[in-house]
Amino acid sequence: MYRIEQRDVPEQLVLTEQRRAKPEELDRFIPEATERLVAIAAAHGGVAAAPFVVYHGQVDEDNDGPVEVCVPIDPARAAGLTAAHRTEPAHREAYTTITKAQVEYPQILSAYDAVCAWMEQSGTRRTGPGREVYFADWATAEPADQVCDIAFPVSG
Repeated sequence: MYRIEQRDVPEQLVLTEQRRAKPEELDRFIPEATERLVAIAAAHGGVAAAPFVVYHGQVDEDNDGPVEVCVPIDPARAAGLTAAHRTEPAHREAYTTITKAQVEYPQILSAYDAVCAWMEQSGTRRTGPGREVYFADWATAEPADQVCDIAFPVSG
């Protein structure tokens, strides 16, 4: 059902906002944090690549992350930047693309499981935490539209 692909991701300077969150809090935290970071990015040349959300820990009914929202900006335009930021290292990712309808929890977990199963079957080693890369306009997307990649940094 899920097609797994790989891609190389260049090093990125990202604005970041991180907190602990349960699944029911993500629908509010992710868009609100993204909106705040996009506003900051506007003062530094705008958003340079698709925003993404990194899950540094398990998020489910019993666990609350932490969860980090990241908005890439152009490092050449970062002079005077005072907001929280970090450099996301260049890496290779294994990923699958999902629709807006598939982003809903707990359905989204099957996409994570598919990428993890592919990594195990292919002998590919996970080198970083799972993430959701939001490449489409969420507000205008229809339920059947592709909006997000479920990705893991990998090697091998």
